[in-house]
Amino acid sequence: MRSIVKLGAACAFAVLLLLPSLVFAQAALTGTVKDTSGAVLPGVTVEAASPVLIEKVRTAVTDGNGRFQMVDLRPGAYTVTFTLAGFNTFKRDGVTISGTGVTTVDADLRVGALEETITVTGEAPVVDTQSLTQQKVLNADTIDALPSARNYFGVARMIPGTQGGGNDVGGSLIQDVGQSLTVHGSRNVDQRITINGVNTMTLQAGGNIGGQTPDMGSAAEVTVDTTSLGADLPTGGVRVNFVPKDGGNVFTNSTFFSFTNSGLQGNNYSDALKAQGLGTPNKIQHSYDVNESLGGPFKRDKVWFWFSTRYNDVANEAAVLQNANAFNPNVFTYVPIPGQPGVNKGTQINSSIRVTWQATPRNKIAGTYKADTWCNCPNNISATQAPEAARDRRFPRLRQEHLEWTSPVTNKLLLEAVGMHLFERWGNMHMRSTTGSVTDAQAAIIPQLIGVQNQDTGLNYRVLTNYNNTAVPSFTYRVGASYVTGSHAVKIGWNNTQGYLDENQYVFQPTSYRYSIQNGIYQPNRITYRQNYRVKTNLDADMGFYAQDRWTMNRLTVAGAIRFDNFRTSYPAQSLGPDILAPNRNYTTQGADVINWKDLTYRSGFSYDVFGTGKTAVKVAFNKYLLGQTLNGLGRDPNPAIVIGAATANRSWADANLNNIPDCVLTNLAANGECGALDNQNFGSNVATAKFDPDLLTGFNNRQANWEFSATVAHELMPRVAVDVGYFRRAWANFRVTDNLAIERSQFREFNYNAPAVISAATGETIAPAATLTGFAAPSSNVIDNYNTLSSKFGDGAQTEVWQGMDFGVNMRLLNGLTLNGGVSTGTTKENDCGILTQLPEMRYNSTITNNQRPLQFCDRQTPWLTQAKIFGTYTVPKVDVQVSGTFRNVNGTDINANFSGANAANLAANSTLVGAPTQTLALALLEPYSEYTDRRNELDLRVGKVVRFGRARSVISWDFFNALNNDAAITLNQSANPFTPAANSFRRPQEILNARVMKFTVSFDF
Repeated sequence: MRSIVKLGAACAFAVLLLLPSLVFAQAALTGTVKDTSGAVLPGVTVEAASPVLIEKVRTAVTDGNGRFQMVDLRPGAYTVTFTLAGFNTFKRDGVTISGTGVTTVDADLRVGALEETITVTGEAPVVDTQSLTQQKVLNADTIDALPSARNYFGVARMIPGTQGGGNDVGGSLIQDVGQSLTVHGSRNVDQRITINGVNTMTLQAGGNIGGQTPDMGSAAEVTVDTTSLGADLPTGGVRVNFVPKDGGNVFTNSTFFSFTNSGLQGNNYSDALKAQGLGTPNKIQHSYDVNESLGGPFKRDKVWFWFSTRYNDVANEAAVLQNANAFNPNVFTYVPIPGQPGVNKGTQINSSIRVTWQATPRNKIAGTYKADTWCNCPNNISATQAPEAARDRRFPRLRQEHLEWTSPVTNKLLLEAVGMHLFERWGNMHMRSTTGSVTDAQAAIIPQLIGVQNQDTGLNYRVLTNYNNTAVPSFTYRVGASYVTGSHAVKIGWNNTQGYLDENQYVFQPTSYRYSIQNGIYQPNRITYRQNYRVKTNLDADMGFYAQDRWTMNRLTVAGAIRFDNFRTSYPAQSLGPDILAPNRNYTTQGADVINWKDLTYRSGFSYDVFGTGKTAVKVAFNKYLLGQTLNGLGRDPNPAIVIGAATANRSWADANLNNIPDCVLTNLAANGECGALDNQNFGSNVATAKFDPDLLTGFNNRQANWEFSATVAHELMPRVAVDVGYFRRAWANFRVTDNLAIERSQFREFNYNAPAVISAATGETIAPAATLTGFAAPSSNVIDNYNTLSSKFGDGAQTEVWQGMDFGVNMRLLNGLTLNGGVSTGTTKENDCGILTQLPEMRYNSTITNNQRPLQFCDRQTPWLTQAKIFGTYTVPKVDVQVSGTFRNVNGTDINANFSGANAANLAANSTLVGAPTQTLALALLEPYSEYTDRRNELDLRVGKVVRFGRARSVISWDFFNALNNDAAITLNQSANPFTPAANSFRRPQEILNARVMKFTVSFDF
């Protein structure tokens, strides 16, 4: 029996070594100690001392291979000392520790007295020959020196390979929860923002951090991981980690202030943009940003603190004009007021304090309390949202309490435990006079208004159609134990998150209207129904256990980890009462379990120091990750309060007497009067409109996942200059698909569509060629009974998605103060869902069977090779102390679609091969996916500043130039195309452009 146990343990250990690549979520210091003959020296005491350590010194002892290793080191400058009886003392100064990489410091001891000390000041290596994670580290000094918006999104999107849109030119926007980055084919929901490795994402954020936005004034450094991520979290996208400042034995201060307004902004509103139909450009009105931080000792060598507060206030003109008929309940037309654009405004206040206590020599406790509040009031004003249809995006209560304990029990054993509580109250709420968004009189009118959408331009006006008020509390825990020898660094850990999502979705009016130009006048053609609901979803566990090891054998380092995840959700007892248009809805349900996933993932790989010089490393990794999951998407969709009775539905409307009143019985879902039949007959009923396959929601390894392969070579060209090149591949599996059980496959009628050319109303040019598109499908019924299941149920390979590409990077840290970091990244995505679209014609629609339908001919599609180039750097001119820095991004635009939502019976009869009239108006995609993209973005940001020194204080007075090239790339275009009404067609009309060149005055003060 004992031999069987030993054999099992040996097999488990072997599997662990061959499994996934891992990077410990801590900085590490390692090296080998030898004597002058080259023989390794065991038993050497190694001490790493730094002012960033509250305990002052960390100690290790070399093992039988002469190797030592320390983990969980704070970023900063260290002095490393080697001592052994009978040998001289060897000291290495100026060792810089950063990120989660492995810094190597070797030593050669010669026989001599301990009192004889040899001190060497060496350069930090630019090639990490042991860790596998692709990581960029930006310390506080670099972040302060670069022209940026000083938020995680602005910093992380400078890293080559990351993809992220938005129009935040120089901090023109309040950092919002919608800012997500992807890398190498990952998803937005895979992004994780962590503080000291602890995930700060709220339960609804889905790849973002909610309203809890960390400020740069509290960060000692920020690391951005893109490839071969550690096993401490299950996802594999961009991971941004903030390492907080602890303070120190000396009081220090960091103050940052910036300001700009419309008088400091240029103009990129060209005649070409005017000709394309952009009525007014988006631009900055003002931006203020004040970040004050202060830290020091409560008690020297015992208790430190760091306090930070930030106030950010912005106002931006949107690319839309105010409506002369705003807040008039009797008028349904939009009449723009020349020269009066809509204005989005936002104010954000962040405050935090962190206290670090060295309770005993081997027990350190740190805690953070953070309280934020912010309001984008009004918000959401754009080329598709008129000012009176804006919202107040309010975060009135945001709290974070974070407590962590670490204990180096011995020189080899490290224990840690972390607990964090997040509370977030937020909502896209109606505009209120208390926020200054509207007047008292306007606020009183809002509940009376019916929202309207212009089908031709996509503009929503009169009022926002739906709102929410949401609470998201959560608790996160993490424990871990690391056992470190000279050759091994083993870590085991557990983490878990629990909480709930409480959503109140509300509307004032149960309907909204859609208008289009017909015979030269605006006429309504659709009514959208909406209902209120209150839904609560519990996250019972987002739990994981992991074990990982990094083993160094001479020049080879093998890393492996294995992780088990359990994700569980449920819903409590809930009830839905009747609504105005759903008088029969009266539903009550008892609580039940919903999701119960169990998954096994891994990290595996090796790094090889090719020549043994620490200058060239080959790294190969193969990893499995899980799709980022919270209480959004599939995390909440099965909740009965969501699926009962359908939250929205549409019906056609022909306003024969043009009185803007639907002359029909709205509660009668069948065709009557001026109204067609409702496209979802389950609206307002107690019938579930969606069902879920148990294999989609439960079971082992059924959660959506992806596999990442990477192979990279890093080489030091010369001291402090390194280049790297890598190949990356990511493949996805376990897709969610929808089968409408109410309609058999044979009941869908296949047809081809002859789409005429789309003509620009603004320029008269042909902006989409005529085309015959094959493989559309028309359902024989508008009854919906959706069954959500796994794509694998329809055959292996029925749906695939693979990204592959290459990165080329350079990193320079020259002695003259010049730092440069940048590279080129290129990649392509290949998608194939032919098997799914053939077996499930309803899946040719993008989401449900009322959205834009993609024809079968585009089931096998591939993006072009999309290439980006990025570089950032800093330089301080000696003697005159002038600081020069800049960032440059050349990135591709976004895919352009042509969506035609007017394929009714008459249109289809004239332009398609469909036999018989459809049951509803269809929405068709007329352009091949990935065939055209919006403009490339060339963004150059520069800073020129004068450094002023007095005593130990330092100030930098700077001018920043954002979008210095004054690029006018279109950020968003109108995607709605109507080939049959060229006079009203607004397809490709620019809706937002890159903000024009803006100068910003910046002052920083530190001591």
